[in-house]
Amino acid sequence: MILVLAKAIPKDEDACKKIVEFAQDLIENTKKEEGNIDYNLYSNTGDGTLLFVEQWESVEILGSHLQTDHFIRFGDNIKDLVAADLIIDVFDANAVDL
Repeated sequence: MILVLAKAIPKDEDACKKIVEFAQDLIENTKKEEGNIDYNLYSNTGDGTLLFVEQWESVEILGSHLQTDHFIRFGDNIKDLVAADLIIDVFDANAVDL
């Protein structure tokens, strides 16, 4: 399983609200994708940053997600609403045996 943490830093409170609105379509469509295990958005109660937490069956499936219309549309819609590029970390949950 692949775990993705993607942090978005909105420019301000209004931008945050707009990002959340745009994310609704992204989340709804992403959860329908084959190979998606889970996909949610959380808001930091301290500073208002947003965190997408995603689970995918494989890195290949994640790569396919990055080419979908809804993902591309979301990126286009929020590009002027964020203070910086998204901070994205991708983890392989199968890489460590505990």
